[in-house]
Amino acid sequence: MKKYTFVILVFCFLMAAGANAGEKLTFISKMDNVPNIYLYDPASGVMDSVTDYPINGVAGYDITPDGRLMVVSVINPVSPGFLGLRLITMKYPYEEENIVMTYAAESWDAVRREYKVAVDPSGRYVVCVDTMGTMLIDLEKEEKRYIFTHSIFPEDSVCKAFRNWGGEFSPDGKQVCVQSYCLANRLRFDVYDLATREYRNIYELSNITGYSWLPASDGLLLSANSCGGSAGLHIADLQSSRPLINLEVCNLASARCNKYFEDFYSDFELPQVLDENRFMVYARGVKVDGTVLNDVFIIDQETQVITKVLNGEFIELKMSPSERFWVGILNPNPRAKQGKMFIYDFGTKLGGFIREEDSTCSQIDWINPK
Repeated sequence: MKKYTFVILVFCFLMAAGANAGEKLTFISKMDNVPNIYLYDPASGVMDSVTDYPINGVAGYDITPDGRLMVVSVINPVSPGFLGLRLITMKYPYEEENIVMTYAAESWDAVRREYKVAVDPSGRYVVCVDTMGTMLIDLEKEEKRYIFTHSIFPEDSVCKAFRNWGGEFSPDGKQVCVQSYCLANRLRFDVYDLATREYRNIYELSNITGYSWLPASDGLLLSANSCGGSAGLHIADLQSSRPLINLEVCNLASARCNKYFEDFYSDFELPQVLDENRFMVYARGVKVDGTVLNDVFIIDQETQVITKVLNGEFIELKMSPSERFWVGILNPNPRAKQGKMFIYDFGTKLGGFIREEDSTCSQIDWINPK
């Protein structure tokens, strides 16, 4: 792995050593013109390159919660005139590749626009996409099957979708939430059960902008905008007969919590569940005087307190496992897929760009391998 040492622009993270010494940030960057995966240690300021592909590069990746297994999809020339995807796995410290499979396709619209790989907590199942749709791959058996496709195949899919993005496994690994685009470029969210091989559609809200699994795997935290529905946060309860339940406490609609939100914010995105009672969300809006708002909030249901953490034009957010660090991708274009990476230390209450000249970062994640 290549090693790089960077000086953080506002502060030094050496004070963060100790309890958080094992906490590291992973992300994709095209700083050398080819998308590769990097590993950044906020305690030492050292950055390593996990992959070093000279052409085409990484389309997407995911890591098991313990950080022990990384699954990577690489754009790969598989034959003259055709590109394909090569799915590989790497065990921590991510120095040796194991090629799982390689497959070809004639069109790469799905990869050019947006791409997501997801691995379940046990490291057995992977969900990823190609131009045909979303695939479920069994790494032990090295088998794949389409579970969501762009065209209707009686034996292989359940829905015709315009474009697939991938998915995210529930904490218990038994379900995966799949996001795709249907007609009129509207987001669609479905939960796929690995045991029953059945889908549960949570498309009752047409203005959903993002999701995050609840810790018990029994529901999803959904963010929504005001386009055709109620802006704020909602809960998709997967255990009851009711398809959607609004958050009753501090749901950005109660008098105590929401007066400010209701007046100024109309778009909520990038939700993240921190624990059973606390959520993080990104809110955008415009004040009556024309001031544009772009703020990150932590919402505590138990204490009914909303705390503004930072403000900025973010397209990605991720809190570290210890909640010592927070990282976001900044880009003034909300439809962008990459941007500059900003990190904030809650211990020192200081933040800065990890590398200000790099505006090609995406797909951030945290690991804390034991």
